[in-house]
This record gives sequence, C-alpha cells and structure tokens, in this order.
Amino acid sequence: MKEKVDCIIVGQGIAGSVLAMELLDRGQSVKVIDNNHYHSSSLIAGGLVHPMSFRRTILSWRAEELSKFSIDYYKKKEQELDASFFEPLTFVRLFGSIEEQNTWYARRSEKPFDEVLQSFDEDWMRYDVECNFGAGRVEWSYRLFLNIFLPKVREYLEKGNCILNEKFAYEKLEVIENGVNYKELEADKIIFCEGFQYVNNPYFNYLPQNVTKGEIIVVKTKNLPEYVLSKNVFLLPLPDGNRILGATYDWDSMDLVPTQKAVDELLEKFEKISPQKPEIIEHRVGVRPTTRDRKPWLGQHPVEKQLFIFNGLGSKGVQLAPYFANKMVNYLMEEEKLEKEVDVARLTNKYFNQNVNKKN
Repeated sequence: MKEKVDCIIVGQGIAGSVLAMELLDRGQSVKVIDNNHYHSSSLIAGGLVHPMSFRRTILSWRAEELSKFSIDYYKKKEQELDASFFEPLTFVRLFGSIEEQNTWYARRSEKPFDEVLQSFDEDWMRYDVECNFGAGRVEWSYRLFLNIFLPKVREYLEKGNCILNEKFAYEKLEVIENGVNYKELEADKIIFCEGFQYVNNPYFNYLPQNVTKGEIIVVKTKNLPEYVLSKNVFLLPLPDGNRILGATYDWDSMDLVPTQKAVDELLEKFEKISPQKPEIIEHRVGVRPTTRDRKPWLGQHPVEKQLFIFNGLGSKGVQLAPYFANKMVNYLMEEEKLEKEVDVARLTNKYFNQNVNKKN
C-alpha cells in the first residue's frame, strides 16, 4: 500500500527547505526527496545577504520587502529549530572612486536609502586594507550559515519521517488524474526545487537554460578587520578565522570543475582590497539556477497540472526563499494568484508552446 502525502518536494537546497517548512507549518503532509547533493549552490554559497546592487549604487529588486521578511523569518526559525544560524553583519563597502563616494552620500537623502546606506569611520592605518576613497556601511545585511540551517532542516524532516535520502528518478514518476505516484508514494502534487538540475527534468527542461557557475576560495589572511569587506568581490570572515573570497560568475559553463582562471580572477580583485598575498585553503564550485529576467520561477506546468516548480532564485536565494515560499503556499492552498513577474506561466508562450510546435 502506498504512503499518501499532500505534496512531494524534489530537492532540499534553500528553496526546497524553506518551502517544505512552510507547507508543514500550514498543516500539509510532505515528503522531500534529496540525495544531499554536495555541489548544490546552497551548500557552496557563503550565505551572505545584502540589499544592494553596487554597480549603479541602487537597491536590488524589491530589496526592502524581501530583506525585512527574510530577516524576520530566519530569526523565528532559529527559535523553532533551537539552533543558531542567523547572524546580522557589519557589511562595509570600500569605495572604488570619488564618484562612487559622491553617489553614495547623495543617495542617503532618498528613501529608503536613508535606512540602508550609512557612513563608516575607521582608522584604516590599523589594517592591511586599501581604502583611498572612504567607505560606507550597508544595513539589512546578514549571513545565513547554510552549513547549519540546511542540516537542521534535514534533521527536522527526518524526525517527522518527511524525507527520502535518494536521487530522484524521473522515470519512476507517474502522473495520474488527481495526483502523482512515485515508487511507494502517492501525492496530490509534486514540486520541483532542484536548482540547476532542472535542465535534466523532462517536464521543465523547456525552460531556458540560464544557469551560472560560481567559484569561491577560502583564504587565510592577516591584519584585516572582522567584518565583511566589499569591493568588486566580497571578503567574508569565517568562525575559524579564515575568510571566503568570492564570487565568480561564469554564464558559459555548468560543470563542477574548479578552475585556475577563477582563482586568478578572485586574487586579482583581492589586490584592490589588500596588498597582502592570501594563502588559499579551499576552493569551492557550485552552479546557481539563475533566470534571464532575474526573477524566480513559481507555478504550475502548462499541461500536467499536478506538477509545479519553485526555482530560479539565483544568487539571492537566501533572501528570496522565505517570501516566495509563502506566496507559493498561498497559491497552492488558498488559490491566491501569483504575481505575473514570478509566475512561470510568463514563459509558456515563448518556450513551451514553441517547443511543442517544433515537435509537431
């Protein structure tokens, strides 16, 4: 006899974890299928969140709403899971030019920049830091320790018999009239939260492939302050005294091979922060599920109405996941309409229908 659940979730990265917790909080029965894939972008990521797009000194998409929602969410989850994985950060932007400095201080007179962009005074002579044009502090910045949060969620799911530790086999999925069957499971619906693995999903591989390979290195440094430094790259202190230096963006590759090119790029950018030569301790690679319009994919398959997707959160996944998991569950349980800019249906005509027409 099959085990009956309301929902199967494929993937336990940041998207699948937060969505599973949201569904359970709303009284839904859930079974997550995940093989603890080492190269999940969620495990590779530094978990660093800030609300800025520094190239033009503007706030990232819906930064105020998403930042405040996610901060409240992770604080509550610390209490529920009895663990410490959320840490507010002092995030310092080292200005690269007098023009950037001027833009920063001009922005501070506008809302909501007046809440986000702050002045920052430091005696830089104390440190081995290149700071010729001053610096500013960014509010709404934090770190989610994904190496603690994701295992804690997994532990919670295991205690509730809500997770299968295995690789999902698409050929075992049977779509039936009022749900789906998968091996010994029967569910009303299945939601794919697979990260970049969606490109191998026979139901959703019509979506444009736009994944981004990212590499970071863990480095040992000397005489640097114990807060985040940003200048073309970020330098994030770790509890063991080392730092994460990252990250690269490679839109032409989706392999998981570490490259010397990425190391060279990161070290070259590090020179703009500090003249010292850091010691490389570790090199990590992941692939981000990015989208062309930089908006996530939420919603239903165009034909198989029991199949759903919650993906495409990209490099802002930690920030986006709580808010949009809430919206996804409202959509699933309360028939609340998804916003057009995140509804995967926005891609149906251009990608799904064209593929069907080509096959016909």
